Amino acid sequence: MKVVIAGGTSGIGLATAAMLANDGASVIITGRNPQKLEQALAVLPSSAKGEIVDAGDAAKLGDFMRAAGQIDHLVLAVSGAKGGGLFRELDLAQLRAGLEEKFFPHLQTLQAAALPYLSGNGSVTFITAVSSRAKAPGTSGLGAVNGALELMVPVLARELQPLRVNAVSPGVIDTPW
Repeated sequence: MKVVIAGGTSGIGLATAAMLANDGASVIITGRNPQKLEQALAVLPSSAKGEIVDAGDAAKLGDFMRAAGQIDHLVLAVSGAKGGGLFRELDLAQLRAGLEEKFFPHLQTLQAAALPYLSGNGSVTFITAVSSRAKAPGTSGLGAVNGALELMVPVLARELQPLRVNAVSPGVIDTPW
């Protein structure tokens, strides 16, 4: 089983990579930051691989996926912190940046890079967040970003059959974020 984890250099992505690699999967993690990638690979089993890939760069994604070849599973754990705060003070430019650092990179990774390389019986897992449903003050922007992804999942699940498409929406997790 070959798995690509976009955003696998920290937090939930890294924990997922460790779990899968320890279970014998062939795991490739991606991230933008060379130092974080090096630190992540140092704690993963030696079978895990990693590449510097900016999920916001379609050309680099395409190059990476061509080199990686066919994969069985894609985990989209690309994250961002922009878009939080009470709506009265919410900088809409920061909300737009939040969409640019999470929403679009998830979709771009799936569409431009992964779809041609996912095996027919493979899966896609979006890592979103409970903010999409929490209705807590200060989370309207984060909820909008995560909610937009979650709204796409059931449609993508039907459109991309027989691929399995799901979202995991964890609550507050102790991560570097």
